[in-house]
Amino acid sequence: MVYKKCCVGGCNTTHETHRLFSFPRNDNLRNLWMSFIVPTNPQLIALSKEQLLNKHVCEKHFDIFQFDNEGRRLRYSYPSLLTDNEIAHGVPLIATGWDVTTEHNYCKVQDDDDFTEAVVVIRKPGSDVTIEHNYCKEQNDCSKSSVEIGSSDVGNSHEQPSCSNFSTVATVVENKDTFLEQPPSASTKGMEIDVLEELVGSVKKIVSRKRKLVKILTNIATETLSDSVSQRLDQAQSLSRNKDLLENFYLLNKQAQTFLFMQLKQIHKSKMARRFTLDEKLIALLIMKQSSKSYKLLEKMFALPSKRTLNRLSEKVSIQPGLNPLIFEHISNTTKKWDTKQKLCTIVFDEVSLTPHLTFNEKDDIINGFVDIAGERKLKYCDHALVFMLRGICSPWRQSVAFYFCEGTVSAAELQCILKQIVPQVIRTGLIPLGLVCDQGSTFRTAIRRLREDTIRRRNIQGVHDDGSVNIADHDLSIFFDPPHLLKGLRNNFLNKDIIWEEKTASWKDIEFIFDLDSKLGHTRALPKLTAHHVDRQKIKKMKVSVAAQVFSARTAAMLKYTNALNYFHTANSDATMATTAEVVEFFDTLFDSVNGYPGGVQRGKLRRAVKQNSQHHTFWIEAINKIKKMVFVDTSSKHATKAEKPRLVRVPSQQGWIATLESFIRVSKLLFEQYNVEYYYPRNIRKFFWPYKSYKL
Repeated sequence: MVYKKCCVGGCNTTHETHRLFSFPRNDNLRNLWMSFIVPTNPQLIALSKEQLLNKHVCEKHFDIFQFDNEGRRLRYSYPSLLTDNEIAHGVPLIATGWDVTTEHNYCKVQDDDDFTEAVVVIRKPGSDVTIEHNYCKEQNDCSKSSVEIGSSDVGNSHEQPSCSNFSTVATVVENKDTFLEQPPSASTKGMEIDVLEELVGSVKKIVSRKRKLVKILTNIATETLSDSVSQRLDQAQSLSRNKDLLENFYLLNKQAQTFLFMQLKQIHKSKMARRFTLDEKLIALLIMKQSSKSYKLLEKMFALPSKRTLNRLSEKVSIQPGLNPLIFEHISNTTKKWDTKQKLCTIVFDEVSLTPHLTFNEKDDIINGFVDIAGERKLKYCDHALVFMLRGICSPWRQSVAFYFCEGTVSAAELQCILKQIVPQVIRTGLIPLGLVCDQGSTFRTAIRRLREDTIRRRNIQGVHDDGSVNIADHDLSIFFDPPHLLKGLRNNFLNKDIIWEEKTASWKDIEFIFDLDSKLGHTRALPKLTAHHVDRQKIKKMKVSVAAQVFSARTAAMLKYTNALNYFHTANSDATMATTAEVVEFFDTLFDSVNGYPGGVQRGKLRRAVKQNSQHHTFWIEAINKIKKMVFVDTSSKHATKAEKPRLVRVPSQQGWIATLESFIRVSKLLFEQYNVEYYYPRNIRKFFWPYKSYKL
């Protein structure tokens, strides 16, 4: 076993008997320690800084003033008890100063202001006079001589200068009754008075040197406390004098202020020494949940908690699959002060893909990773999570309320049961749900159809008119299918099927033709955003909404019209399908804009803006429903068409989804404007919003 030993000369203390303190890292404070310890152990002079930091000094060499009331050593303390006599009394009797520049420089003239100047040595009469380092080399100027009281050579001591010019600091009287041991005589009274006067002068100089030493220690303490509260307070006071900073700082929201304070507090600390408050961790957790990839970059740029820290924080929250009463209780307490407009919301649900794996939760003593739906656990690995979220219609808020683990997808019956459990809980919190939002998954469509059938049956019995909504827990909810998914569905069917639009045909081949034509123009392209991933059937990215939206754009429709007009101008013949394709593309563009309005997305001549009571959205939605009902696709490649050897006219599920969604927008808009007195709302708030969950690796 390695023993740590005190480095003071003559001290054999180890860490088993006393506390040991390492040399300070501050250069000035370490030099002060060396000035006391080197005379006892000269071997320390040859050590480097790194070697000195591994040396230790025991607690015996520190007086009581170097510790606080609880026994902790002060950061600016220094060892001053070096001899056995000093350690026994607890008071520094002899302190030797050391300086690298003056080591063994015995002839150097010392300044009167130097606090290491020699002081009077008082001894008993008859004792042997031994002056340490009393070299006989002549000096031009010497410090004050050493005086021996009661000796026969007292007079000579005033006449001959002493050669002891080594850096001794102080010597204290060993016996205060020295002057009373011999009866005073007339011949010695004058000499004693002179000695006393010189002693008084020396004591005054000691007091002066003490004040200088205190000032030095104060400066060292200020330097060593670079991260102390006092220095941070001084910096804050200097910043508080900056009026511009204060005025702009209080304009920031609470989260921004917390983030700024976090950076200022952690800027001087190493990564392993950072400590964060709960509010700081929550802000970092919010950022990481928005985008885990972005958090990796921000973690390199700013002082942020590590992902491991945030994951540990998340593990403290015990949430099991299904309905959690604590979440609904929190929502109920939060929404008590909200007005009616803030309480209007939709219930959004979707399935999120997971990586099948098992994890053991030590806190709850349970294994996670199996199928868990509606309180029933099955011995099957889950690869999807069914997540339910509440999202405000007139206010930009959202809150997850429940989740379930499933394999593949849930059944329609299970989804019906879950919806009948969640809707009453949401209503009890005081919120006002107006609709259900989901995509066009087969399970979701089946569950919605069954809920509609139950609602129609109940309304027929009651003699109530059916408006197309579903009734759950005596509360009417409109059905919204996610518009981005509906747009992708139309595009995917348009790739292989022509569209019969007002008794005319539109074809995807026209879009391919103008893309090939535009690609040959080089840098002067009219459609610079279109690539092969937008148009080519083999390369197209079918899951990206932006790809479908960029193809069904006003610029593409304008290019189709221009190409058709140019062809007619030169040949007097227009393409049979290009003009119709332009109309279809323009209609799809306007249709998607009408349900995609959001703050900051307003464009002149576009419906991508807020819906008001007198806006053009209502008229367009009614016209769009009629056009979609009349629109059919020409199927030539399916099994039924191949077997019949002739094209089939079909209607795809996306058409029914658009019709149901537009009818729900009309119904909810009328309800908002007439019953809840809402001035406007943005249609984009009524849509599925799960990309933060899908981007985070689960």
